[in-house]
Amino acid sequence: MLRLSAPAPAESKCRLGAAMEDVPSLKMSDTRYGLYDPARETSSCGVGFITRKDGQQTFDVLRKAHEALCAVPHRGGMSSEGVGDGAGISIDLSLVFFRRLTGRPDLENGRFGVGNFFMPHDERQSGRAERIIAAALAEEGLDILLEREVPVDPAALRPAAVRHQLAIRQWVFAAPARCTTLAAFDRAIYRALLVIEAEAFTDPSLEGFYPLSFSARTQVLKGRLNSNEVLPYFLDLAAPDHCVHTLYFHTRFSTNTDPHPSMAQPFRLMAHNGELNTDKKNRLSEAAIARARNGRIVAPKGQSDSCRLDQTLQSRMMQDDLDLVTAVVSMMPPAWENDATLSDPVRAMLEYFSLYEEKNDGPAALIFGDGEIIGARLDRLGLRPLRTVETAEYLCVMSEAGQIAFPPETVLRRGRIEAGGMLYWDHREKRAYGTLDALEMLAARRDYAALLRAARVELAALPEIPAEGQGSPLRYNGDLARHQRYVAYSHNQESFRFLMDPMLDNGAERISAMGYGNAINALSDQEGGVAKYFSQRFAQVTNPPLDSLREADGMTLRVALGAKPNIGAPAAPQIVVASPILTHLDMLKIREQTATPYRRFEILYRPVLDDAAANARAIERAIDDLGEAVSLFAREEGGIAVLTDRHVARERAALPLIIVVSAVNQRLIAEGLRLRVSLIAESGQIASSHHVATALGFGAAAVYPLGVQFRAEEMHDSLV
Repeated sequence: MLRLSAPAPAESKCRLGAAMEDVPSLKMSDTRYGLYDPARETSSCGVGFITRKDGQQTFDVLRKAHEALCAVPHRGGMSSEGVGDGAGISIDLSLVFFRRLTGRPDLENGRFGVGNFFMPHDERQSGRAERIIAAALAEEGLDILLEREVPVDPAALRPAAVRHQLAIRQWVFAAPARCTTLAAFDRAIYRALLVIEAEAFTDPSLEGFYPLSFSARTQVLKGRLNSNEVLPYFLDLAAPDHCVHTLYFHTRFSTNTDPHPSMAQPFRLMAHNGELNTDKKNRLSEAAIARARNGRIVAPKGQSDSCRLDQTLQSRMMQDDLDLVTAVVSMMPPAWENDATLSDPVRAMLEYFSLYEEKNDGPAALIFGDGEIIGARLDRLGLRPLRTVETAEYLCVMSEAGQIAFPPETVLRRGRIEAGGMLYWDHREKRAYGTLDALEMLAARRDYAALLRAARVELAALPEIPAEGQGSPLRYNGDLARHQRYVAYSHNQESFRFLMDPMLDNGAERISAMGYGNAINALSDQEGGVAKYFSQRFAQVTNPPLDSLREADGMTLRVALGAKPNIGAPAAPQIVVASPILTHLDMLKIREQTATPYRRFEILYRPVLDDAAANARAIERAIDDLGEAVSLFAREEGGIAVLTDRHVARERAALPLIIVVSAVNQRLIAEGLRLRVSLIAESGQIASSHHVATALGFGAAAVYPLGVQFRAEEMHDSLV
């Protein structure tokens, strides 16, 4: 094994080492301070790729990529001292370069891999980190050919930027004889990566220890750089024999994030421009999937939304056995529901994906690549630019047009990627796939129509309820008059005047200022229900809300109820409903069907009116008992669980709906059962779109607003 040190000047190396301990930006925080909240890590940026269509590795790819990176410094962020907030590249492994570096002229593509790592901030832990990597490689039989520090040129940066960089340690290793295919080699590398991450991301003494890339196909080089500094900074990229056929890049404008080298992009399989507004939901879903498989997700400290997306993408490929393009399409599907131009096989494929995959919604422009595939995709809303240009030799997709000055006479076509669209180049087939070609190709690989028929049934296809059975789904079993039940559900005259009645009169919400204008609960003597505590959580931005009617091309309210496929629950179809807001006839249909398990759980408790502490304990016991009952149902059957406060009475008070939904949801996640059951909140506490949003946001799959149903019946009776 060769051990090489970087040929950087001693003074520069000394400055780098000495700066490690005293630069705040090099140590990521998971603590809130001021207006910064690490849980809201998102960023906007510039992305792009360039690839040689013939697959020949040449130095010209790096030269043209540098031209593209120099054209978009405005898409990155820069401090007053000129320090970039993050930029980097991902490139295929250069065969000629690594043959020279390792002294192995017999090295072949697919038979060696490269791992690039940021080492721990505490230099005393570097030796331990190296031993962890060596042990993980040895466990998989991956013989180390070379270990070195990636050489850099600090003179390429502004003086203030040097101390913000982290050294990259590189391992080059050989494929074991037992790995006869590249796919087998990939899996051996992935297993080693998981072992390394399990220690790197969980031991506080190893903070900063981070794998940039670990692959037999590509390597990532990145740092706290401006886009035009990336190629000059890494000296490997100036070597004339460093020839590659594909490069994709990222430069980051950090809006509300803490810039840090490890969260700079690209990541291992992708670069992402935008932000993932569904990130919290996606994280909960991924955690539920991991627990259902008796595993857990180990994430780096301060993980951004883009980093989480990359981790999920790699998991889909390695653990779910999906190819890269299928994984990208299933995780970030187009808006297919109302697109009549899609073929039936494509619609069946996308609907099948929707039954088990939580969408990653942006705005998001995604560049993805694994050394054989390189592509670009926009999410279904298409709110980030991606421009395309193709010549006889090159295919490029970038955030802006004209980043590379190809002579006009060489350009075959220019264009852009539209909402929900994609373009990728397959180096194995030596051809490009556009959106429709790619979707048709993927849909032809499996009989998704048959899979779909077995996995779901439309609510509209369930047997109709006879007219004589269309009364209330269940008779009221309590001792309160209707007006008393309103009070029990925390409603008052304002609930009618400003929330329910306007919607029932004209089918629209009452127009008002964005947000909830009433006093917050802590400053009001009107409780108003737990949902009111979260009124401002849904009104923090100036963007208007998406309209499911006027923007039907880009969104849907469709929901699938029941256990998700492929997670070990007894086989039963999911019931697909057009909207998460159910009517009493919908509830009757769901109750009367027998294919999907269905059970009701009362969210009531016996209140202790003269002892607040005892009442609190009674609420806690009731919620714990409810969580246990729903968990047992999920474990034994799975399906649809209805949480209902229909039978509220003098001796049976309603538990706070939002607390109950959240508690049951988290209990199911903790026990690895969340994907085996869908929660329907049948509650009189729901009186507005905000109540619906909070119930859905905290874990319900659908709601049946009893209070609104009562009010509609009351208003109808008054007109008769």
